[in-house]
Amino acid sequence: MTTQPPTEPDVTGPEVSRPEVTETEVTGTAGLDWPEPDRAVGLNQPRRAVVAGLEVVLVAVLVWVTFRLFDQGTQPLAKVAERPDLDFEHFAGNWLGAAVGAATVAGLLLLDAGRQLALAVRTRA
Repeated sequence: MTTQPPTEPDVTGPEVSRPEVTETEVTGTAGLDWPEPDRAVGLNQPRRAVVAGLEVVLVAVLVWVTFRLFDQGTQPLAKVAERPDLDFEHFAGNWLGAAVGAATVAGLLLLDAGRQLALAVRTRA
């Protein structure tokens, strides 16, 4: 037993009139005039390359700071007389946390430098 989908009623009679609807009324874009993009502004901005260069320099400084903070956070302890082959270190969490934070900021700045560089040289075909 197959069922047929319900059919729409026949509304083509003289007593029913259907108003004409334009596409702009359906989409709601009536009266909107979109400006043409200005090709001279927005693309190929060389100042973004300067920003990317400054960010790369800042990344290098932050990597240096990261290593300094890590060295500050690890202090070697005295050797044990019974086991001279073992090395013990004290880890200071505040310095190591600061090192991780500096490395994270350096990574984010490196990603942003890549984005800025891509926006500096990007042209639209």
